[in-house]
Amino acid sequence: MEQGIDLIQINRFTKLINNQTFLNKNFTANELNYLKRHFSLQTLAGLYASKEAFLKAVGKGLNYDLKTVEILHQNGKPSINLLKKDIVYQNISLTISHDGNYAIASVIILF
Repeated sequence: MEQGIDLIQINRFTKLINNQTFLNKNFTANELNYLKRHFSLQTLAGLYASKEAFLKAVGKGLNYDLKTVEILHQNGKPSINLLKKDIVYQNISLTISHDGNYAIASVIILF
C-alpha cells in the first residue's frame, strides 16, 4: 500500500483561477470543463491537491507533469485517470475535502 496526502490554502488560488496559462498547464480538458460547471476556488484547490497527493503516493517529484494525472468525478465520487503510460496502478482511492481556507486530498493505492 502507498499513500499520499496534500493540504493547500485555498486563497493561494485567488489569482490563479483566472490565469489561463496556469490552468492549461496543469489541468486536462475534462478537468477544465468540470471547473466551468463547478466554478470555485475550493474546487480548483481540491483538484490541485489531488494531483499532488497522487504524485506523493507514487514517489514522483512535484516537477512531474500534472496533466498526466486527471481527476474525474463520476456520480459525485472523485477518481484518478492516468494519462501517461509510465505510471500503471489499479485500486486507487481518492478523497477530497475542503473547509474554511483549506482543501485536502488523500490518495491510497492498494497493490
